Amino acid sequence: MNPSDYTLFYSNATLQVYTADQLLALFGINIQTVSIQVLNYQSFYPVVETPITADTGLYIATPTYTVNGDIADQTWTYTARPLPTAQNYATAEVKATANQQISDIVAISGYSAETLAAAGAALEVDRPATYQTVIAAEQVVTDQLALDVAAIAAATTVDEINNIVNPPTGILSTGRGGDGDGPLDLNNSFYTEFNSTSLTEADTELYVPGTSTVITYGAVVPNGFTSNGDCFVLGDYRVQIREVATGMVISEFVCPLAVEHNEDVAF
Repeated sequence: MNPSDYTLFYSNATLQVYTADQLLALFGINIQTVSIQVLNYQSFYPVVETPITADTGLYIATPTYTVNGDIADQTWTYTARPLPTAQNYATAEVKATANQQISDIVAISGYSAETLAAAGAALEVDRPATYQTVIAAEQVVTDQLALDVAAIAAATTVDEINNIVNPPTGILSTGRGGDGDGPLDLNNSFYTEFNSTSLTEADTELYVPGTSTVITYGAVVPNGFTSNGDCFVLGDYRVQIREVATGMVISEFVCPLAVEHNEDVAF
């Protein structure tokens, strides 16, 4: 182990963390020449850093260091910021995201924002289809923004806000038509990856819009989902991953036909 491979050093004597420059200036320790054994003897341990996984606009990240042999492991504790602070930050974030999405739609369309604004001033029935397609895509973004801003204002906890600004991501192993049950039946489905600082897998459900079917996590299959019978209508295989508490849609996908093996659907 070479101390020069690290950028932070923890002292279990002072309970502080130092950079290489601070070690040299304050203690006369040059990590380019000192051995790990000498460094440890003087109560300093190279820090194995870990990334911050929470949104620091919503949570205060506080590090903890634990000596583990020759090194110190870094872990993080997250504390929610005051609710008004989090609401102001989150509102600015969803607006910025929507603005970028609109800019991307306009750029891809090849029309100027002024041209689309002029077309949007006309009644929808009078708009050429070439404009309406782009304006409709913009409308989806602005409608969602309005819902997000209202939900942030109504939120009572920072975790609720985090679920809006930073919805979970992951992979759902899923499909339909397996085990000889036919193409309208959802296979036993499981998360193989689920990333969220404020939601657990059990806080989610599956919803099938075509039949208004709610599939509860763990109700039939432990740690997973199954429809336990047909849940789709022919030709409509949409599935939504939703937050149970609020009904917020985390992701929507078309369930693949997977008779032999499930497919991984990223969200």
